[in-house]
Amino acid sequence: MKARYIFNLSLLILVFTACESFLNEKPDQALIVPRTLEELWSILDNSTQVMNQEGAHIEASADDVIILPFLYNTLSPEQKNAYIWNDEIYETPSALDWDQPFRQIFFANTVLFELENLPESEKSSPEFNRLKGSALFYRAYAYFSLSRQFCLGYDEATAGEILGLPLRSTPNITDEVQRSNLKDTFEMILKDLEEAEIMLPENTPHITRPTKIASRAMLSRVYLYMGNFEKSLEYADLTLLLKDDLLDYNNVNPAPARPFVNEFDEVIFYSELLFYTYYFFSNGSAVNPDLVELYHENDLRKQLFFFPREDHFAYRGQYSFLVRLFSGLATDEVYLTKAECHARLGQPEDALNALNTLLRNRFISGTYEPIEVDVVEDVLETILTERRKQLLLRGIRWGDLKRFNVIPGEQVTLTRDTPDGVFNLPPNDFRYAYPIPEEELQLSGIAQNPR
Repeated sequence: MKARYIFNLSLLILVFTACESFLNEKPDQALIVPRTLEELWSILDNSTQVMNQEGAHIEASADDVIILPFLYNTLSPEQKNAYIWNDEIYETPSALDWDQPFRQIFFANTVLFELENLPESEKSSPEFNRLKGSALFYRAYAYFSLSRQFCLGYDEATAGEILGLPLRSTPNITDEVQRSNLKDTFEMILKDLEEAEIMLPENTPHITRPTKIASRAMLSRVYLYMGNFEKSLEYADLTLLLKDDLLDYNNVNPAPARPFVNEFDEVIFYSELLFYTYYFFSNGSAVNPDLVELYHENDLRKQLFFFPREDHFAYRGQYSFLVRLFSGLATDEVYLTKAECHARLGQPEDALNALNTLLRNRFISGTYEPIEVDVVEDVLETILTERRKQLLLRGIRWGDLKRFNVIPGEQVTLTRDTPDGVFNLPPNDFRYAYPIPEEELQLSGIAQNPR
């Protein structure tokens, strides 16, 4: 049975790969025969092919990396489109940024559906709760990834009027589902995470599996994106109550090409950005020099995150197993979220305490001088700068830019100077929501994002 199930699951993955639309094309259900908790775990543990991955084009659209002219001229149309914020992004009718999260949602919904068919005696077991909580977490994680890329920024005042995502809670893909509003989308994300937090254990030997800590960290991330700083702070504190580890960068060897391989003390939940943005690592890509200049000479991040390449710096500081960019959850992000929320809530001393706790582990031993700022506005500005310096190239910056743009006085205009001319992306532009792939529009009839 186990061998047959693994074979059937492999067939299912192949069907997904060839599937024309993950909203409307349903794989042959005869290929899916999970009968036990172990077999259902096999669906969610498919981390390297499906579950623990996120769209990466948003990093091309953010402002942490610049593409030098000689590389720009070799980019594919799709890569260029993402970099210069074209109205149309995708060169082909389908897009992995859209398809992969919906694969994850289908797998999660399949597990949730099959769990209800298990004997009642198994539904009260801790393993049942762990599996159900994991499926809920994965579904929420995928929907947040999609909303950050394919929806406009979240503003409580307008979220009920803005296009959200097609919300699916069953594996029945033949059901016609249109796009919800953004408020309903985030209500589903929060509901799934809150239920997962109750069901999941505190720890797991596998950092690719969700935990109670991961659910709390994710709730803190989502609430920050929504601008609910009280709830974001609440869940940041609850996260750090169970895991507050910080990696002392003095103990990280700078000699390897990728210093943080297997240095996972801070990692709460492991996820990666899809690798088709490999050109970020090619000769001709550079970390934004304005960003590099922000690091103090005693800041170990400058040598651990970057390496010199001709007259610029390239990035190497990902918390990952190999070369893909890390995009999961880690305690450094939680400390920065905690600091930002305290600052926005008018609690500068608490904000700086959280920030200094992080930064003293980032400087050469004995050289760090705790930050002391008298003006509340300067505290926030300092924290946001440190957030960008610590969390670059994790898929976070694009979402940060979107949430800054809905806050008066924090709007950001992005500019690209390329061989094809100068391009600008003003605050709250419709292009902050990626276009839905054309194939999805044709097959499901869902609404396209405004352009």
